[in-house]
Amino acid sequence: MFQEKALAILKSGKNVFLTGSAGTGKTYTLNQFISYLKAHKVPVAVTASTGIAATHMNGTTIHSWSGIGIKDNLTHENLKSLATKVYLTKNQRTTHILIIDEISMLHRNQLDMINQVLKYIRNSAKPFGGMQVVFAGDFFQLPPVSRDQEPSKDKFAFMSKAWVEAAPVVCYLTEQYRQTKNELNTILNQIRSNDVDESAVQLLQETRFNEHTIEPTKLYSHNADVDAMNEQELQGLQTDEEVFFAKKSGNPKMMEGFVKSLIVQEKLVIKKGCKVMFLKNDHERGIMNGTLGLVVDFKNDPDEKGPYPLVQLMDKRKILATPEIWSINNEKGTPMVSFEQVPLRLAWAITVHKSQGMTLEAAEIDLSKAFEPGQGYVALSRLKELDGLRLLGINRMAIEVDPLAYKADQRFQELSGEIDQIPEEDFSKNWESHIYASGGTTDEKELKKHNTKTVAKEKQISTHQVTIQYIEQGMSLKEISEERGMTYSTIQGHILTISDKYPDVDISAYRPDNILMDRINEVYTKAKTKAKEEDYSGDGRLKSSIIFRALGEKIDYATIKIAYAFLDI
Repeated sequence: MFQEKALAILKSGKNVFLTGSAGTGKTYTLNQFISYLKAHKVPVAVTASTGIAATHMNGTTIHSWSGIGIKDNLTHENLKSLATKVYLTKNQRTTHILIIDEISMLHRNQLDMINQVLKYIRNSAKPFGGMQVVFAGDFFQLPPVSRDQEPSKDKFAFMSKAWVEAAPVVCYLTEQYRQTKNELNTILNQIRSNDVDESAVQLLQETRFNEHTIEPTKLYSHNADVDAMNEQELQGLQTDEEVFFAKKSGNPKMMEGFVKSLIVQEKLVIKKGCKVMFLKNDHERGIMNGTLGLVVDFKNDPDEKGPYPLVQLMDKRKILATPEIWSINNEKGTPMVSFEQVPLRLAWAITVHKSQGMTLEAAEIDLSKAFEPGQGYVALSRLKELDGLRLLGINRMAIEVDPLAYKADQRFQELSGEIDQIPEEDFSKNWESHIYASGGTTDEKELKKHNTKTVAKEKQISTHQVTIQYIEQGMSLKEISEERGMTYSTIQGHILTISDKYPDVDISAYRPDNILMDRINEVYTKAKTKAKEEDYSGDGRLKSSIIFRALGEKIDYATIKIAYAFLDI
């Protein structure tokens, strides 16, 4: 099934299981659906089975949202207690659509408990209290963590009573976006089919001799191997270290569990020469969660903050790694806990478990100690192509999949094929009625007002893109600052960034007058003749502080930065 068809089914209000092999765009499709719901003011809860997955979706863990926490079962007293928590009950009663990502790692008992809670809180016998539920994930990925050696039938979510009650429509995505070469995709499909032939094993073993332009990240099954490797390599660098401490805010108790789930560290120690990995997607700069690079320097950002690591990527581009925010948000998009840190981690080594959700350009993998089905599939599917792999060892377990997951996957493909035969129009005709039934609206005036105010909160749209929307409406900088509730100097600062990142946007209306431009250009040209390497910012321009002093401290920094956008430098 193509993403467009799956999205049409999601919009129709059906309960859905969105699945497919790694790299088919499950998260992308979910984000499209979430954007659609929020744009129409439909209350949606975005959750995931783990903290790492929740941060990928800018959501919260399903355990926290539902109130089940770490319980193994719920008594009537537990339910009565949950019903007294105003914040919890308000969220669950006003939310119309529940999304649970990485469903493969949610235990069947936990899904039954979530169903139980929602029926009780919403006072409804319908599955999940009458909410539309969307399960997303792939049961060939890592399974639920269980204290005992439980058989698969006792832990997979699709074996729960709640799953049967919800009867989700299966949307099995088939178009591959990550693996661009057939060899790796063929091997991954063989693993999924539980039919790996000798030629596939030979191809994997031959990758031991692959050469890469940058030393690949090593993937191990165990944390101890990862920690030892990273510490050894870090200590081996004879360069000065820079230490970055995270800025945390929000509920202390929630923060404690949140921090444990994050792949980013509270204390990050970086040296020049470090091999690092970016931990957040930044599509504007062509960076993915998993992009590798080498720290070549430390520089200030355009706002003179820093210094931050300057990272050279495999394609030779240099990117300044400035702080990013990880958060758990409520249904309104307001952070309940916030964690700000430079989005890097040491990348000589990483665990297979922590790599889930990443796209790696190059990886050295040792699967000789793989201890559960799915580990090999998760590790190999992080890569775009076989050329990026260097496999040091592999055991039989690494290329096995759980027998029950295999049987279920065959059935999921059959069910998806059946639903794919139904014309898309049969689903799209229900879109509008589902929006109204879910508490949303299609009124254009109301939506325009709503979306203008909330667009900056959407992760897919940066604060600069919001400013661009106002620029294109012909608003002055003062009007934009008032509308956005930001200082005038902040909006002035946006102009320089927009000129760099969005060169097609017409910012000519904000050009300083000719006299001022000529003066700044003259001072800038003269200052360049005397400038040293440390006088330049990470964007390749002279630091605005130098021009500020040269102009007798009579022109403010923000105005100088606007002028930078129009200088021919």
